[in-house]
Amino acid sequence: MALPPSGRGPGIAARLLLACLAPLLPALAAGQSLDLDIRRLTLEELMDIDVYSVSRKLERVRGTAAAVYVLTSEDIRRSRATSLPEALRLVPGVQVARLDANKYAIGIRGMNARTSNKLLVMIDGRTIYDPLFSGVLWEARDVMLEDVERIEVIRGPGGTLWGSNAVNGVINVITRSARDTQGGLVAVGAGTEERAFGAARYGWKPGERSAARVYAQGNRRDESFASTGEAFDDSQRRRGGFRVDWEPTGRDRLRFSGDVYRATAGEALPAPVDSQDVEHQGGNIVAAWTRSLGEGSELRLRFYYDRAEIDNLYLGEERDTLDFETQHRFRMSPRQELTWGVGHRQSRDDIRSSSAIAIAPAERTLQWTNVYAQDAVALVPGRWRLVLGTKVEENEYTGAEWQPSVRIAHTPDDKRTYWASVSRAVRTPSRFEADQVAGTVRIGENFGVEKLVAYEAGYRAQPDRFWSWDVAFFYNVYDELLTLEPSGLLANGMQGETYGLELTGRWQVRPDVRLEAIYGYLGQDLELEEGSGATTWPARTERLNPKHAFSLHGAFDIARNVEIDATLRFVDELPGIEVPGFTGDIAAYTELDLGVGWHARRDLELSLVGQNLLDPHHPEHSLATEVQRGVYGKVTWRF
Repeated sequence: MALPPSGRGPGIAARLLLACLAPLLPALAAGQSLDLDIRRLTLEELMDIDVYSVSRKLERVRGTAAAVYVLTSEDIRRSRATSLPEALRLVPGVQVARLDANKYAIGIRGMNARTSNKLLVMIDGRTIYDPLFSGVLWEARDVMLEDVERIEVIRGPGGTLWGSNAVNGVINVITRSARDTQGGLVAVGAGTEERAFGAARYGWKPGERSAARVYAQGNRRDESFASTGEAFDDSQRRRGGFRVDWEPTGRDRLRFSGDVYRATAGEALPAPVDSQDVEHQGGNIVAAWTRSLGEGSELRLRFYYDRAEIDNLYLGEERDTLDFETQHRFRMSPRQELTWGVGHRQSRDDIRSSSAIAIAPAERTLQWTNVYAQDAVALVPGRWRLVLGTKVEENEYTGAEWQPSVRIAHTPDDKRTYWASVSRAVRTPSRFEADQVAGTVRIGENFGVEKLVAYEAGYRAQPDRFWSWDVAFFYNVYDELLTLEPSGLLANGMQGETYGLELTGRWQVRPDVRLEAIYGYLGQDLELEEGSGATTWPARTERLNPKHAFSLHGAFDIARNVEIDATLRFVDELPGIEVPGFTGDIAAYTELDLGVGWHARRDLELSLVGQNLLDPHHPEHSLATEVQRGVYGKVTWRF
């Protein structure tokens, strides 16, 4: 594991930030002691927190048979992150690399890229990946972080319940009920890199059984550092939306929500064109109904419509997506519970091509239909639990694909859980791969799904109220992975294994001090299948993922109204990255984020945050732009 050069110091900005904070802290701490509503969950409460994404029902993290991590709303606030991708840096097993000022590559357990096609990302169960690329364009997709209740992250396949593309993991952002966001909130800030940002929200109760909220937010981000010249990657985003929660009866819950957004993301281009501004805009509307049928039985219906538009120099896209799903859960016996459901998605697009990239046909309607079932059996109530399930999903390109899984969990007592699983998952071709007719890439005649069989095991424990840890091991066997052949054809010409572990430890040092350490190791052994000529492809795929990653987060409540948060991150090198204008390795880096929050009044918080303080700038992935050191201030007012 390569360590950063020893000469890398904290730099001028870091020293200035610390110098400014030091004399202020005693004065802040000496202020009025406030009875704040904000409270960090205890370690026991974190182990008992409910998670939905593992089994499509609420269950305690403590007993789940999966590598799952929950980022709570308080974790997000104390991270001092200003965007969803930055908050995900706190999650074990998630590789977050900032490509430039507005773009990210985010993956789980390897295979990372700007549009990671083996990761499923959802907001309240609504998928946000683009079928054109089979990935998430993070520069356009975001949420108001103050409205997020928790982020559930599953490392490992989730295809049994969530379908294709949930190959290496699932990220589900769950927002708060409108009942929990009553009153007003205004947050504004500005800084050296986060030039200006703000958000406003107001919640009220239209009736005795209903609650609603509306929100608006926006931000403007400075361009990053580029050794080759100007980066041209500054950006600005605006979005707004609403949510209504209604309980017409004691058995029924209804949710209606919607968002609209617009984003402008700059990027540098090769000569003779210097740069372009990529325009993103769209919106969505969601309706969901849940009915309790008694005795543990429940029926869920969910529908959403999503509109997305992208316009850049080489390619334009207009897409309308309709998605409907129904789910039924019931007890077959005191020891057995069955969850089953059906779903259908239809996505119609209109693609504008260019001489560089052409998609044909220009208009196409893609459809996916699925049926799934999962059976949870208490072999020994309270001790042994077996979960069997599968999903069959039909898509336009490869027909029906099945994705089964078997999971088992053993809980010898309320302090320990052992678990293991075997799962199969697939990644279906994207529209860009299947229908490209101009440019340097064509699809091969037999191009099909990428396949994974994953073997996982884990252990989580909380021996006392001061310590808890969670370790997960994985061994992934991939087959028929995508390659670009010398002829320009896309083929399924690669296979291999990835393996590793993720370790999380929490230590409640004192009631007002908590430390959390995260370590991840990723090994990769990819090779070409017989007949493939893509000789550089295995190494090219492997080099986009760090072998080692470590982070340490400290939360210090130095007084009832003053908080300090520090996050130290180490990411291993990316050897032999091939980037225009850049040669050599992406060096390992160590960075520090440091923030202080002062609750001047019960309803008013002021914060000062330094990001990436240990270097003036550093590269993180496959673009010749570098993340810069930054400082910002923020004011949050609740009323």
